[in-house]
Amino acid sequence: MANAFMEKYAKWVIRFRYWVIVSVLMITVVMANFLKDLEVNADVMSYLPDDDPAAALFNRIGDTYGGNEMVIVGLEGQYVFDPEMLDIIRMVTDSIRTTPGIGYVTSLTNVLDIKGSEWGIEMGRLIDEFDIPQDPEVLDSLKRYTLSKDMYRGNLVSEDAMATLIMGKILAGADRTGVVEEIMGRLHGFPFEGNIHYGGMPVTLLELSRTIIYDIRFIAPLTFIIISLVLLAGFRNARGLILPMLTVLIAVIWTMGFIAMLGYQITMMTNIIPVILLAVGSAYAIHVVNAALAEHSVNPDGALKRAVTYIVVPVILASITTMFGFLSFIAGSYLVMIREFGVFSAMGIFFALLLTISFVPAVMAVFEKKLKTPGTPKSLTLFDKIPARLSMMVFDHRRKLLAIWIAIVVVSIWGMTRIERRVDIIDYFKDDSMVKKGEELLKESFNGSTPLYLHVQGNVQDPVVLLQMEEAQNFMQQFPYIPYSQSVADLIKQMNDVMGEGEIIPDDPYKIAQLWFLLDGQEIMEQLVSPGLEEGVIQAYVTSKELDVLREIETNFTEYAQNNSNDKHKLEFTGIPLMLKRLDDSIINSQTYSLIIAIILVVVMTGLLLRSAKRGLMAIIPIGITLVVLFGTMGITGVPLDIATVLSGSVTIGIGIDYSIHFISRFGEGQNEGLGIKESLEKAIRISGKAIFINMIAVSAGFAMLVFSNLVPLQRFGFLIAVTMLTSGMATLTILPMMFAQKDRNK
Repeated sequence: MANAFMEKYAKWVIRFRYWVIVSVLMITVVMANFLKDLEVNADVMSYLPDDDPAAALFNRIGDTYGGNEMVIVGLEGQYVFDPEMLDIIRMVTDSIRTTPGIGYVTSLTNVLDIKGSEWGIEMGRLIDEFDIPQDPEVLDSLKRYTLSKDMYRGNLVSEDAMATLIMGKILAGADRTGVVEEIMGRLHGFPFEGNIHYGGMPVTLLELSRTIIYDIRFIAPLTFIIISLVLLAGFRNARGLILPMLTVLIAVIWTMGFIAMLGYQITMMTNIIPVILLAVGSAYAIHVVNAALAEHSVNPDGALKRAVTYIVVPVILASITTMFGFLSFIAGSYLVMIREFGVFSAMGIFFALLLTISFVPAVMAVFEKKLKTPGTPKSLTLFDKIPARLSMMVFDHRRKLLAIWIAIVVVSIWGMTRIERRVDIIDYFKDDSMVKKGEELLKESFNGSTPLYLHVQGNVQDPVVLLQMEEAQNFMQQFPYIPYSQSVADLIKQMNDVMGEGEIIPDDPYKIAQLWFLLDGQEIMEQLVSPGLEEGVIQAYVTSKELDVLREIETNFTEYAQNNSNDKHKLEFTGIPLMLKRLDDSIINSQTYSLIIAIILVVVMTGLLLRSAKRGLMAIIPIGITLVVLFGTMGITGVPLDIATVLSGSVTIGIGIDYSIHFISRFGEGQNEGLGIKESLEKAIRISGKAIFINMIAVSAGFAMLVFSNLVPLQRFGFLIAVTMLTSGMATLTILPMMFAQKDRNK
C-alpha cells in the first residue's frame, strides 16, 4: 500500500517537475525579499519569560531605575589621586556626558558628596571638576576621605587607588549599542597610558551583536564550503555536490525569511540555524542522490522513479524524528529564545524535507537523460572503502569491535560523573574579549557587576519604610559575597549624621521631609526611588556566581522578602543571581524533559514507520550509546552544561537517528528481496553505508566550524555535535550490523 502510494508520488514529481521547480524558485524569491528585514537582538534578558514575576520585576527595575542601562568605563593602571589622572577622569566624564543618548554620568569628579558646614548640610561634589587639587597634601587627604566612604570605595575607586570607574546611564529608548559604540569611538586613542575597560549590560549586548553578525557572515559561508568539499570528495560528481547544497541554501532562505516575515529577531541561538540546516538538511538530499545513483548503476531505466519510491519514506521518517528532537526544547526551557530556536530549527528541517522530496527529484528528472549509462566503474574512494571494511570487521572481528565499544562506554560513564554546570553570561566570551576583561576588573578591584535588587513598595518618606530598607541592607551585607548595598536610607542617614543627630533614620516624618528637600533633584535619586515616591529599590552587587551561592541567595532572599512584607511595605527580590539560578534549573529541566520526550517520540515514530516495535528499539541503541559518549566527553574535556550545550543531547537524538533509520530501512529492503541476513547487511553497508559515512563526515565538519565562533558556548556546542555525529555514524555502521549478524548466528 505504502509502496504503491510512493510510486504514484514519484511519478507525480517526475511528471510535474517543471512546475515544482518554478514554484520553489518563486517562493524563494518571495522569502529572500524578507531577509532585508532581519534584525539582531542580542539582549538575553529580553527573552526572560513573561510569566515569571521575578523576571518581569527585573526588567521593570531596569527600565525605572536604569539598573540595566549603565555603561561602565574603567580606567586602570595609573594612580587615581594624581592631578593629571583626575583631569583625565574629568575629560572622560565630559566625553561620556555629551554623548547623545546618555542621561547622566557618575564619576569621582562629579559624584554627590554630603558634608557638614557652618551653614549646616553642604550638598556638593567630591571633587570640584573646575578646580582639581594640585597640592600633594590636599590630594592625600582627599584619598583618605574617599577610601573611608563605602559609597566611593569599591564603587568608584579601587582599594589600591589604581583604578576608577565612570558610569553613564543610557536614556530610555536610546540605541544602547549605538551609544556604547559612540563612547568607544570618542575614547579611542585617548591620551591615557593605562588600560581602558568597558562593562555593563549595554557593552555585553554590543559584543553579542557583533558576534552574531560575525557568525552569520563568516561561520555559515565557511560551513557551506567545508560541506561542499566533503560532498565533492564523496560523490565525485556535480550532481552529488550541487543538489544537496542548493537544497539547504533554499531551506536557509525560506527559514530566515519566515523568521523575518513573522517579526522575530535573530538571537545568539537562532543565528546558528543556517549552520544547522547546512549540516543537517544536506543529509536528506545526500540520501536521495545516493539512492538514485545506486539504482542507475544497476539499471538506468526508471532508476529515478525506483529511487524516489524507496527513499521518500526513510527521509520523511528521519526528518520527523529530527524535528521532534528540536521541538523538545519547548519543554523546560526558561529563556524564550531557546524555544524559538527549537521551533524555527524544526521549521527549517521541515522546509529541507519538502525540498528534498520534491525539488531534488524534479531537478534530477530534468537531467535524468544526461546520466551516463553503466560502464567501467570509477575507482573506489575512502567513502566506499571504509564502509566496506567496517562490513568485514563486523563479520570477522566482532569481538574486537565489541571490546572497543565497551571500553568507550566505560570511560564515558566515568566522564559523566565529572560534568559541571555554568550559567554565567560572561562565560560566553573568550578571555581576550572586552567583556571578559571588563568583568575581571570589576570583579577584582570593585564590588562586582552582578546586580541584586530588593524592591520596596511603600511610602519611601515614611520612617517605617526607611527603617525596613536599613534592616534589609544589614541582612544583605551579612553575606560575604555582597560587599556593598545602597538605598535612599543611606543618604538620609548620612545627612542626619552631618546634622549632628547620629547616622540613624529619624523617627520624625517632618525631619525626613526636611532632609529629603535637600536631596530633591539630585541625579542619584533617579537610581533609588520612583518619581512618585511610592516605591524604592536597594541596589547591591554580588561578587560570586557559583551555583551554591545562587541557591543560597534564592532561598534566603525570597524567604526574607516574604517574612518582612506587611501593610506598610511589600518587599520583592530579583536580580541577575535569581535569573541565573532559574536558568540553571531550566538547563536541568530542559535536558531531562527534552531527552525523555525526544527518545519516546523517536522510538514510537520509528517503530510505527518501520512497522516493527523491535526495530524501533534497535534504532535507538546507537543513539543511547552516543548519548553516553556525549556526556562522557563533556565530563572528560571539561565542557559544562550551559545555555547551548544543553541542546546537544536532543540534537544528537534528532540527527543521529537518521543513520539508524536509513540503515535499517535498507537492510529491510534486502530481506524483502529474499536476501539472507549477511547479504542484506552487505547491501545496507554498501549503499546506505556510503551515504551515512558521507553525511557523518559532512555534518561533523559542518558543526566543527562553530569552533570559530566568538561565543564560547557555541564553540562547545559545535565540538560536541561533531564528536557525537562521528560516534553515532560509526555506532550505526558497526553496532547495528553486529546485532543483526548475532541474530543470524542464533538461528
